[in-house]
Amino acid sequence: MTLKRKYVTTPFIVLLLFFVMALPISAEAVPSNSAVPQPTVQVEPEVIGEVGSIHTDWESGIALSPSELLQKPKPANPASRLNYNVEGDLLFHSSSLTASNPQNFYFFSVATPRSIIFRTESTNASYRVDLYQIDWSTGTAYPSGIGNTSGNLSAANNLPAGDFGLLVTSTGTVGAAYNIQSNASAPSGAISFTQSSSLLQSVVWKYANNDLYLNNKRIANTSDAANSNPQLDWERVYYFSYGGGYNSRTHSISDARVNYITTAVNYQSTYASSNNAVLIVLKEDTLFTYHYSTFASGPPTQYFQTFVDTKGLTTPRRFGFLDTIGNPNILVYDLNTNKVIDFVSSLNYYYANGIEPAPTVNYYN
Repeated sequence: MTLKRKYVTTPFIVLLLFFVMALPISAEAVPSNSAVPQPTVQVEPEVIGEVGSIHTDWESGIALSPSELLQKPKPANPASRLNYNVEGDLLFHSSSLTASNPQNFYFFSVATPRSIIFRTESTNASYRVDLYQIDWSTGTAYPSGIGNTSGNLSAANNLPAGDFGLLVTSTGTVGAAYNIQSNASAPSGAISFTQSSSLLQSVVWKYANNDLYLNNKRIANTSDAANSNPQLDWERVYYFSYGGGYNSRTHSISDARVNYITTAVNYQSTYASSNNAVLIVLKEDTLFTYHYSTFASGPPTQYFQTFVDTKGLTTPRRFGFLDTIGNPNILVYDLNTNKVIDFVSSLNYYYANGIEPAPTVNYYN
C-alpha cells in the first residue's frame, strides 16, 4: 500500500481505500489430549469485540464542500491541511492532528459495490473518523452518517461504486497521534462480520446465503445443505510399493460442513505449508474416510486392510457430537491456490501418532 500526502490546494486526487470488520467469537487454543499426541493450533486470532449493527442505508445530511469540511474547526494555516490518496482496498496509516493540521482526509474509490469497515485508534478519545461520498465534478462531500469516535468500529454493507473519503477530526483537543484502519475489499451485502485481524487487514464477512468471505474471496458456506462446499474436498494418499508388496494409507474429507473460518495466517507443517492461508473449522456431519492396507506377495501371501480411524470408529462416517469436543477438526485452505492443503485433527493418523510435529500458525495483522 502506498500513501501520498498532498495539500488541499493540489489537483484532483482519488484512489482506493481499505476496510475491515469483526464480531466477537470466543478465542480458544486447541487443547491437548493425554491419550494421543495432539496438534496444538490456535484456531482463532484475537477478536476485536462487538460493534453496532451494519448500516444498510445512507443517512441524509447537508452537503458540504471539501474546503468547508476542512475548516471545521478552522486551522491557523489553511495551506497546511492534509489530504492523502489511498491505493488499494486496505488502509493502515499513522499520523497526528495538530493545531496547524486539525483534520486529515483519506480519499479512495471503489470500482464495484462493497462492504466496508473502518476506525481510528488514539489515546485521545475526542478523535473520530467519518465517511463521506465525494462528487469531484462539483467538489462536494456528502456525509454518510457513518462514523465513530476513537477505538470504535464503523461498518456499512452497501457502499456503492464511486469516490469516497474518510475524514479524521477531533471534537476536542488535538496533538495526539492516531492510526486509521480500513478494509473495503468485500462485496456489498454482508449481514455481519465474524472476525478481524488486529489492524483490519483481514476480515471475515458473512452473507444472507451463509457464504463466508475473507476480504474479497469466498471461502465456504455454513449451511447444513449437502455438498455445499465441494471446493473443500481433500484427500491425502500415501502409497509405497516394494518388490511384490505395498503399503497404502488414505485420508479424505468430503461434504464439509463448516462452523467458522479464521482470518489469514502463515501456516507451516511437514506435509504442507502456505504463507497465505485460512483455517476452516468443521462441524458435525462432515464426511470422513480413513483406509489403510498392506500386501505382500509371499510366500505366504499376506493382505490386511482396515477402515477404523484413530478413535476406533469405522469409516466412512460423518462427524458426530464427540468429534466436536476438545480439539477442533481443521481444514487448511491455501488462498494462493484456492485448495485445501492439510487436515489438522486427532483423526489425522500422522498428527495423532506424533509421526509429524504439530503445525506452526501465525496470524497476520
